[in-house]
Amino acid sequence: MARTPGKAKHGHHIGNQRHKQPRQRAETLSETSRNTRRGCTLNKWSEERMKSATDEFRKGESGLRQVARAWNVPKSTSARRVKGIVSGWKHKSGKQPVLPAAAENELHALISTMCARGFPFSRKYIQCLAFQCAHHYGLKGFNNERGSAGYYWMRGFSKRHSNLSCRKPEALSSATAASVNKSVTNSWFDKYEQTLEELQIKNVPSHIWNADESGLQDYYVSQSVVSVEGKACYEINPGEKGETTTLLATFNAVGDYAPLMFIFKGKRLKAEWCVGAPVDSIVRVSDNGWITSELFVEFGKNFVSSLPDNDTLPHILLLDGHCTHVYNIEFLRLMKQHNVHPFCFPPQATHCLQPADVALFRSMKHHWTTEGRKYMRQTGGKKPDKKQFFKLFQSGWKNSATVETAQSGFRQTGIFPANRNAIPVESRIP
Repeated sequence: MARTPGKAKHGHHIGNQRHKQPRQRAETLSETSRNTRRGCTLNKWSEERMKSATDEFRKGESGLRQVARAWNVPKSTSARRVKGIVSGWKHKSGKQPVLPAAAENELHALISTMCARGFPFSRKYIQCLAFQCAHHYGLKGFNNERGSAGYYWMRGFSKRHSNLSCRKPEALSSATAASVNKSVTNSWFDKYEQTLEELQIKNVPSHIWNADESGLQDYYVSQSVVSVEGKACYEINPGEKGETTTLLATFNAVGDYAPLMFIFKGKRLKAEWCVGAPVDSIVRVSDNGWITSELFVEFGKNFVSSLPDNDTLPHILLLDGHCTHVYNIEFLRLMKQHNVHPFCFPPQATHCLQPADVALFRSMKHHWTTEGRKYMRQTGGKKPDKKQFFKLFQSGWKNSATVETAQSGFRQTGIFPANRNAIPVESRIP
Protein backbone atom coordinates (compact mmCIF):
# COMPACT_ATOMS: atom_id res chain seq x y z
CA MET A 1 0.00 0.00 0.00
CA ALA A 2 1.48 3.36 -1.03
CA ARG A 3 2.18 5.96 1.58
CA THR A 4 0.29 9.24 1.57
CA PRO A 5 2.29 12.36 0.79
CA GLY A 6 1.83 13.55 4.34
CA LYS A 7 3.16 10.34 5.81
CA ALA A 8 6.07 10.30 3.43
CA LYS A 9 6.93 13.85 4.33
CA HIS A 10 6.48 13.10 7.98
CA GLY A 11 8.69 10.00 7.72
CA HIS A 12 11.40 11.88 5.90
CA HIS A 13 11.28 14.56 8.57
CA ILE A 14 11.71 11.95 11.32
CA GLY A 15 14.75 10.47 9.53
CA ASN A 16 16.42 13.86 9.40
CA GLN A 17 15.77 14.36 13.08
CA ARG A 18 17.28 10.94 13.86
CA HIS A 19 20.60 11.69 12.16
CA LYS A 20 20.80 15.35 12.98
CA GLN A 21 21.88 14.98 16.59
CA PRO A 22 24.88 12.63 15.98
CA ARG A 23 26.07 14.83 13.13
CA GLN A 24 26.03 17.85 15.42
CA ARG A 25 28.04 15.97 18.05
CA ALA A 26 30.59 14.98 15.44
CA GLU A 27 31.01 18.63 14.50
CA THR A 28 32.00 19.40 18.08
CA LEU A 29 35.10 17.20 17.75
CA SER A 30 38.46 18.83 17.18
CA GLU A 31 39.95 19.20 13.72
CA THR A 32 42.51 16.52 14.57
CA SER A 33 39.76 14.04 15.42
CA ARG A 34 37.93 14.72 12.15
CA ASN A 35 41.14 14.16 10.20
CA THR A 36 41.68 10.91 12.08
CA ARG A 37 38.18 9.79 11.17
CA ARG A 38 38.78 10.08 7.44
CA GLY A 39 41.50 7.41 7.50
CA CYS A 40 40.55 5.57 10.66
CA THR A 41 42.70 2.48 11.11
CA LEU A 42 43.75 0.31 14.02
CA ASN A 43 43.81 2.17 17.36
CA LYS A 44 43.34 5.61 15.80
CA TRP A 45 41.08 6.72 18.63
CA SER A 46 41.54 8.21 22.06
CA GLU A 47 40.54 6.61 25.33
CA GLU A 48 38.58 9.74 26.33
CA ARG A 49 36.34 9.54 23.24
CA MET A 50 35.73 5.82 23.76
CA LYS A 51 34.66 6.40 27.36
CA SER A 52 32.36 9.28 26.35
CA ALA A 53 30.75 7.14 23.64
CA THR A 54 29.99 4.24 25.97
CA ASP A 55 28.68 6.57 28.67
CA GLU A 56 26.28 8.16 26.18
CA PHE A 57 25.08 4.79 24.92
CA ARG A 58 24.29 3.62 28.46
CA LYS A 59 21.92 6.58 28.84
CA GLY A 60 19.71 4.90 26.20
CA GLU A 61 19.19 7.97 24.05
CA SER A 62 20.95 6.67 20.89
CA GLY A 63 22.01 3.42 19.30
CA LEU A 64 25.53 2.06 19.50
CA ARG A 65 26.27 2.61 15.81
CA GLN A 66 25.11 6.22 15.97
CA VAL A 67 27.12 6.93 19.11
CA ALA A 68 30.27 5.30 17.65
CA ARG A 69 29.93 7.35 14.48
CA ALA A 70 29.34 10.54 16.45
CA TRP A 71 32.40 10.09 18.68
CA ASN A 72 34.57 8.69 15.87
CA VAL A 73 35.32 5.36 17.54
CA PRO A 74 35.04 1.79 16.16
CA LYS A 75 31.59 0.26 16.78
CA SER A 76 32.93 -3.27 17.41
CA THR A 77 35.49 -1.99 19.93
CA SER A 78 32.90 0.05 21.82
CA ALA A 79 30.55 -2.96 21.81
CA ARG A 80 33.18 -5.12 23.52
CA ARG A 81 33.58 -2.53 26.25
CA VAL A 82 29.83 -2.13 26.72
CA LYS A 83 29.39 -5.90 27.05
CA GLY A 84 32.32 -6.16 29.47
CA ILE A 85 34.39 -8.44 27.21
CA VAL A 86 37.29 -5.99 27.51
CA SER A 87 37.85 -4.13 30.76
CA GLY A 88 39.53 -0.75 30.99
CA TRP A 89 40.07 1.87 28.33
CA LYS A 90 43.63 1.15 27.24
CA HIS A 91 44.21 0.09 23.63
CA LYS A 92 44.42 -3.67 23.47
CA SER A 93 44.76 -4.98 19.94
CA GLY A 94 45.80 -8.47 18.96
CA LYS A 95 46.65 -11.44 21.12
CA GLN A 96 47.84 -10.61 24.61
CA PRO A 97 51.29 -11.81 25.83
CA VAL A 98 51.45 -15.10 27.70
CA LEU A 99 53.31 -13.56 30.62
CA PRO A 100 51.56 -10.76 32.55
CA ALA A 101 53.25 -7.39 32.89
CA ALA A 102 54.55 -8.15 36.40
CA ALA A 103 56.24 -11.37 35.27
CA GLU A 104 57.79 -9.66 32.24
CA ASN A 105 59.11 -6.84 34.43
CA GLU A 106 60.66 -9.42 36.75
CA LEU A 107 62.32 -11.12 33.78
CA HIS A 108 63.52 -7.77 32.43
CA ALA A 109 65.07 -6.89 35.80
CA LEU A 110 66.90 -10.23 35.86
CA ILE A 111 68.29 -9.68 32.36
CA SER A 112 69.49 -6.16 33.24
CA THR A 113 71.12 -7.29 36.47
CA MET A 114 73.00 -10.22 34.94
CA CYS A 115 74.14 -8.11 31.99
CA ALA A 116 75.54 -5.49 34.38
CA ARG A 117 77.45 -8.23 36.22
CA GLY A 118 79.09 -9.51 33.04
CA PHE A 119 76.81 -12.49 32.30
CA PRO A 120 74.44 -11.41 29.48
CA PHE A 121 71.79 -13.82 28.15
CA SER A 122 71.32 -14.92 24.57
CA ARG A 123 67.91 -14.79 22.86
CA LYS A 124 67.51 -18.54 23.17
CA TYR A 125 68.25 -18.50 26.89
CA ILE A 126 65.75 -15.68 27.49
CA GLN A 127 63.08 -17.71 25.68
CA CYS A 128 63.83 -20.67 27.97
CA LEU A 129 63.60 -18.42 31.02
CA ALA A 130 60.23 -17.11 29.83
CA PHE A 131 58.95 -20.69 29.54
CA GLN A 132 60.17 -21.48 33.05
CA CYS A 133 58.51 -18.32 34.35
CA ALA A 134 55.20 -19.27 32.71
CA HIS A 135 55.44 -22.77 34.17
CA HIS A 136 56.08 -21.29 37.62
CA TYR A 137 52.93 -19.17 37.44
CA GLY A 138 50.87 -21.96 35.88
CA LEU A 139 50.37 -20.11 32.58
CA LYS A 140 49.84 -21.83 29.23
CA GLY A 141 50.66 -20.60 25.76
CA PHE A 142 54.20 -21.77 25.04
CA ASN A 143 55.29 -24.96 23.30
CA ASN A 144 55.82 -27.64 25.95
CA GLU A 145 57.82 -29.92 23.63
CA ARG A 146 60.32 -27.19 22.76
CA GLY A 147 60.45 -25.93 26.34
CA SER A 148 60.86 -22.27 25.39
CA ALA A 149 58.91 -19.24 24.27
CA GLY A 150 58.52 -18.67 20.55
CA TYR A 151 60.06 -16.24 18.11
CA TYR A 152 57.07 -13.87 18.06
CA TRP A 153 56.95 -13.66 21.85
CA MET A 154 60.63 -12.72 21.86
CA ARG A 155 60.04 -10.05 19.23
CA GLY A 156 57.13 -8.61 21.20
CA PHE A 157 59.12 -8.72 24.43
CA SER A 158 61.92 -6.70 22.77
CA LYS A 159 59.40 -4.10 21.59
CA ARG A 160 57.78 -3.82 25.01
CA HIS A 161 61.22 -3.32 26.60
CA SER A 162 62.92 -1.09 24.06
CA ASN A 163 66.11 -0.60 26.10
CA LEU A 164 67.13 -4.20 25.31
CA SER A 165 69.09 -4.86 22.12
CA CYS A 166 70.98 -7.77 20.60
CA ARG A 167 74.70 -7.18 20.05
CA LYS A 168 78.05 -8.92 20.26
CA PRO A 169 79.59 -8.75 23.77
CA GLU A 170 83.21 -7.87 24.43
CA ALA A 171 85.24 -10.64 26.04
CA LEU A 172 86.36 -9.81 29.58
CA SER A 173 88.30 -12.25 31.72
CA SER A 174 87.25 -12.78 35.33
CA ALA A 175 90.68 -11.58 36.51
CA THR A 176 90.30 -8.34 34.57
CA ALA A 177 86.77 -7.80 35.86
CA ALA A 178 87.98 -8.30 39.43
CA SER A 179 90.92 -5.92 38.97
CA VAL A 180 89.03 -2.96 37.54
CA ASN A 181 87.06 -2.03 40.62
CA LYS A 182 86.85 1.22 42.52
CA SER A 183 89.02 0.17 45.46
CA VAL A 184 91.87 -1.09 43.22
CA THR A 185 91.90 1.92 40.88
CA ASN A 186 91.56 4.42 43.73
CA SER A 187 94.46 2.81 45.57
CA TRP A 188 96.59 2.98 42.42
CA PHE A 189 95.70 6.62 41.79
CA ASP A 190 96.60 7.47 45.39
CA LYS A 191 100.12 6.09 44.87
CA TYR A 192 100.41 7.60 41.40
CA GLU A 193 99.43 11.11 42.51
CA GLN A 194 101.70 10.83 45.54
CA THR A 195 104.64 9.89 43.28
CA LEU A 196 103.95 12.86 40.98
CA GLU A 197 103.93 15.16 44.01
CA GLU A 198 107.22 13.75 45.30
CA LEU A 199 108.86 14.08 41.88
CA GLN A 200 107.35 17.58 41.48
CA ILE A 201 106.07 16.84 37.97
CA LYS A 202 102.32 16.80 38.61
CA ASN A 203 101.83 19.71 36.21
CA VAL A 204 104.68 18.81 33.80
CA PRO A 205 103.09 16.63 31.07
CA SER A 206 106.32 16.42 29.07
CA HIS A 207 107.81 14.26 31.86
CA ILE A 208 104.97 11.74 32.10
CA TRP A 209 105.61 8.88 29.64
CA ASN A 210 103.88 5.64 28.70
CA ALA A 211 105.68 2.74 27.01
CA ASP A 212 104.00 -0.41 25.76
CA GLU A 213 104.27 -3.00 23.02
CA SER A 214 101.64 -4.43 20.69
CA GLY A 215 101.64 -7.14 18.05
CA LEU A 216 100.95 -6.36 14.39
CA GLN A 217 99.88 -9.45 12.43
CA ASP A 218 99.92 -9.91 8.67
CA TYR A 219 96.39 -11.33 8.85
CA TYR A 220 93.73 -8.83 7.88
CA VAL A 221 90.04 -9.50 8.52
CA SER A 222 87.34 -6.86 8.05
CA GLN A 223 85.00 -6.17 10.94
CA SER A 224 81.90 -6.00 8.72
CA VAL A 225 81.20 -6.24 5.00
CA VAL A 226 78.22 -5.95 2.63
CA SER A 227 77.22 -9.19 0.89
CA VAL A 228 74.31 -10.73 -1.00
CA GLU A 229 71.65 -12.14 1.29
CA GLY A 230 71.21 -15.90 1.18
CA LYS A 231 74.67 -16.58 -0.24
CA ALA A 232 77.91 -17.51 1.50
CA CYS A 233 80.35 -14.65 2.12
CA TYR A 234 84.10 -15.28 2.02
CA GLU A 235 87.09 -12.97 2.41
CA ILE A 236 90.37 -13.98 0.77
CA ASN A 237 93.31 -14.12 3.18
CA PRO A 238 96.83 -15.36 2.44
CA GLY A 239 96.77 -17.87 5.32
CA GLU A 240 94.85 -19.29 8.24
CA LYS A 241 96.83 -17.22 10.76
CA GLY A 242 99.35 -14.44 10.67
CA GLU A 243 102.89 -13.81 11.85
CA THR A 244 103.39 -11.30 14.64
CA THR A 245 105.75 -8.34 14.57
CA THR A 246 106.06 -6.45 17.86
CA LEU A 247 105.92 -2.66 17.97
CA LEU A 248 107.21 -0.91 21.11
CA ALA A 249 106.06 2.71 21.31
CA THR A 250 106.69 5.45 23.89
CA PHE A 251 105.03 8.87 24.13
CA ASN A 252 104.29 11.53 26.74
CA ALA A 253 101.25 13.57 27.75
CA VAL A 254 102.29 16.52 25.56
CA GLY A 255 102.25 14.39 22.41
CA ASP A 256 105.97 13.77 21.88
CA TYR A 257 106.98 10.30 20.62
CA ALA A 258 110.23 8.59 21.51
CA PRO A 259 112.10 6.38 18.96
CA LEU A 260 110.27 3.14 18.15
CA MET A 261 111.43 -0.46 18.39
CA PHE A 262 110.37 -3.26 15.99
CA ILE A 263 110.92 -6.96 16.60
CA PHE A 264 110.51 -9.38 13.68
CA LYS A 265 110.24 -13.12 14.03
CA GLY A 266 113.44 -14.75 12.82
CA LYS A 267 116.98 -15.81 13.57
CA ARG A 268 118.91 -13.23 11.59
CA LEU A 269 117.95 -9.68 10.62
CA LYS A 270 118.18 -8.88 6.90
CA ALA A 271 119.03 -5.38 5.73
CA GLU A 272 116.15 -5.32 3.25
CA TRP A 273 113.66 -5.69 6.12
CA CYS A 274 114.75 -2.30 7.50
CA VAL A 275 114.06 -0.31 4.33
CA GLY A 276 111.60 2.49 5.13
CA ALA A 277 111.91 2.22 8.94
CA PRO A 278 111.24 5.45 10.91
CA VAL A 279 114.22 7.62 11.81
CA ASP A 280 116.14 6.58 14.97
CA SER A 281 114.05 3.44 15.38
CA ILE A 282 115.52 0.07 16.35
CA VAL A 283 114.78 -3.05 14.28
CA ARG A 284 115.62 -6.43 15.82
CA VAL A 285 114.58 -10.11 15.64
CA SER A 286 113.61 -12.74 18.19
CA ASP A 287 112.61 -16.39 17.97
CA ASN A 288 108.88 -15.70 18.24
CA GLY A 289 108.68 -12.00 17.38
CA TRP A 290 108.11 -11.03 21.03
CA ILE A 291 110.18 -8.78 23.22
CA THR A 292 112.85 -10.15 25.58
CA SER A 293 114.61 -8.71 28.62
CA GLU A 294 117.76 -7.98 26.59
CA LEU A 295 115.79 -6.17 23.89
CA PHE A 296 113.92 -4.14 26.50
CA VAL A 297 117.23 -2.95 27.96
CA GLU A 298 118.31 -1.88 24.47
CA PHE A 299 115.05 0.02 24.13
CA GLY A 300 115.73 1.71 27.48
CA LYS A 301 119.14 2.92 26.31
CA ASN A 302 117.62 4.38 23.16
CA PHE A 303 114.85 6.04 25.18
CA VAL A 304 117.11 7.79 27.73
CA SER A 305 119.41 8.97 24.95
CA SER A 306 116.44 10.81 23.40
CA LEU A 307 115.72 12.79 26.59
CA PRO A 308 117.08 16.38 26.92
CA ASP A 309 120.53 16.53 28.55
CA ASN A 310 120.04 19.89 30.28
CA ASP A 311 116.75 18.92 31.99
CA THR A 312 117.17 18.15 35.69
CA LEU A 313 113.52 17.27 36.39
CA PRO A 314 112.82 13.56 36.83
CA HIS A 315 110.66 11.56 34.40
CA ILE A 316 108.06 8.91 35.18
CA LEU A 317 107.65 5.95 32.82
CA LEU A 318 104.32 4.12 33.05
CA LEU A 319 104.53 0.40 32.18
CA ASP A 320 102.39 -2.72 32.44
CA GLY A 321 103.47 -5.59 34.68
CA HIS A 322 105.19 -7.68 31.98
CA CYS A 323 108.14 -9.69 33.31
CA THR A 324 110.57 -8.03 30.88
CA HIS A 325 109.60 -4.67 32.38
CA VAL A 326 109.38 -5.38 36.11
CA TYR A 327 111.84 -8.24 36.73
CA ASN A 328 114.70 -6.66 34.81
CA ILE A 329 117.47 -5.43 37.11
CA GLU A 330 119.63 -4.04 34.31
CA PHE A 331 116.75 -1.97 32.95
CA LEU A 332 115.83 -0.65 36.42
CA ARG A 333 119.44 0.37 37.09
CA LEU A 334 119.59 2.13 33.75
CA MET A 335 116.43 4.11 34.54
CA LYS A 336 117.75 5.07 37.97
CA GLN A 337 120.99 6.39 36.51
CA HIS A 338 119.07 8.74 34.22
CA ASN A 339 116.49 9.90 36.78
CA VAL A 340 113.62 7.98 35.15
CA HIS A 341 111.16 6.35 37.55
CA PRO A 342 109.26 3.29 36.25
CA PHE A 343 105.69 3.00 37.59
CA CYS A 344 103.51 -0.03 36.85
CA PHE A 345 99.77 -0.20 36.23
CA PRO A 346 97.70 -2.59 38.38
CA PRO A 347 97.42 -6.12 36.92
CA GLN A 348 94.71 -6.74 34.32
CA ALA A 349 93.72 -3.07 34.22
CA THR A 350 95.73 -1.68 31.30
CA HIS A 351 92.73 -1.82 28.94
CA CYS A 352 91.20 1.18 30.77
CA LEU A 353 94.26 2.81 32.44
CA GLN A 354 97.02 2.70 29.81
CA PRO A 355 96.96 5.52 27.22
CA ALA A 356 98.65 3.33 24.60
CA ASP A 357 95.89 0.71 24.76
CA VAL A 358 93.02 3.19 24.94
CA ALA A 359 94.06 5.48 22.09
CA LEU A 360 97.30 4.84 20.18
CA PHE A 361 97.24 1.10 19.47
CA ARG A 362 93.48 1.05 18.86
CA SER A 363 93.92 3.62 16.12
CA MET A 364 97.10 2.02 14.79
CA LYS A 365 95.57 -1.45 14.41
CA HIS A 366 92.61 0.02 12.55
CA HIS A 367 94.87 1.73 10.02
CA TRP A 368 97.16 -1.30 9.86
CA THR A 369 94.25 -3.54 8.87
CA THR A 370 93.04 -0.99 6.33
CA GLU A 371 96.45 -0.80 4.64
CA GLY A 372 96.80 -4.58 4.68
CA ARG A 373 93.40 -5.09 3.02
CA LYS A 374 94.32 -2.51 0.39
CA TYR A 375 97.60 -4.32 -0.35
CA MET A 376 95.87 -7.70 -0.73
CA ARG A 377 93.24 -6.27 -3.09
CA GLN A 378 96.00 -4.82 -5.26
CA THR A 379 97.99 -8.09 -5.29
CA GLY A 380 95.11 -10.57 -5.54
CA GLY A 381 95.37 -11.89 -1.97
CA LYS A 382 99.17 -12.03 -1.76
CA LYS A 383 100.66 -12.01 1.73
CA PRO A 384 102.98 -9.04 2.36
CA ASP A 385 106.44 -10.16 3.38
CA LYS A 386 108.81 -8.39 5.75
CA LYS A 387 110.18 -6.22 2.92
CA GLN A 388 106.75 -4.55 2.59
CA PHE A 389 106.23 -4.15 6.36
CA PHE A 390 107.36 -0.54 6.71
CA LYS A 391 105.59 0.46 3.50
CA LEU A 392 102.31 -0.57 5.14
CA PHE A 393 103.33 0.67 8.57
CA GLN A 394 104.32 4.22 7.69
CA SER A 395 100.91 5.21 6.33
CA GLY A 396 99.04 3.87 9.36
CA TRP A 397 101.53 5.30 11.85
CA LYS A 398 101.31 8.74 10.26
CA ASN A 399 97.56 8.81 10.82
CA SER A 400 97.71 7.33 14.33
CA ALA A 401 100.75 8.87 16.05
CA THR A 402 99.41 12.39 16.32
CA VAL A 403 99.52 14.90 19.15
CA GLU A 404 95.74 14.66 19.49
CA THR A 405 95.86 10.87 19.86
CA ALA A 406 98.51 11.00 22.59
CA GLN A 407 96.78 13.73 24.58
CA SER A 408 93.42 12.00 24.20
CA GLY A 409 94.86 8.74 25.59
CA PHE A 410 96.24 10.44 28.71
CA ARG A 411 93.05 12.44 29.21
CA GLN A 412 90.63 9.50 28.78
CA THR A 413 92.51 7.33 31.27
CA GLY A 414 92.88 10.11 33.84
CA ILE A 415 96.69 9.90 33.79
CA PHE A 416 97.06 13.56 32.85
CA PRO A 417 95.51 15.63 34.17
CA ALA A 418 95.31 13.21 37.11
CA ASN A 419 91.62 12.35 37.37
CA ARG A 420 90.51 9.02 38.80
CA ASN A 421 86.91 9.77 37.82
CA ALA A 422 87.83 9.74 34.13
CA ILE A 423 87.46 5.95 34.00
CA PRO A 424 83.93 5.17 32.72
CA VAL A 425 81.58 3.81 35.36
CA GLU A 426 80.59 0.89 33.12
CA SER A 427 84.20 -0.34 33.12
CA ARG A 428 83.90 -1.04 36.85
CA ILE A 429 80.41 -2.57 36.91
CA PRO A 430 81.22 -6.28 36.24
